[in-house]
Amino acid sequence: MTKDEETSQKEQKAYAVISYEDVVVFNYTLPEEVEAQSIERELTFIWEDSIEKFIEEYGEDKPYQEHSFSLERAKKFFLDQIEDRTDGAIEEVQEEIANKMKFGFEFSGQLHNDD
Repeated sequence: MTKDEETSQKEQKAYAVISYEDVVVFNYTLPEEVEAQSIERELTFIWEDSIEKFIEEYGEDKPYQEHSFSLERAKKFFLDQIEDRTDGAIEEVQEEIANKMKFGFEFSGQLHNDD
């Protein structure tokens, strides 16, 4: 392997990301209820260690994806997209829980009549 090939491989590894999906459970209890309820969402996570550590932690059956980027800004853009989707999912869950708290049931309609 030439020195240029080694440098090229190091650069590719510098901008590599491992992602995986997992189900996150958001638990909540409505004011007049004793039993907790939950909302599940599948979210994408970034693994910040090696693939070997990932397999050690989750086993060989846990699916994951490797993403390689030629530029650091492309990697940052990808990470920002993951973060935006995660924030959006959390906001949706918060809104869903707030609607249940406000109305005592799941509400998904209009609050007024536009006629």
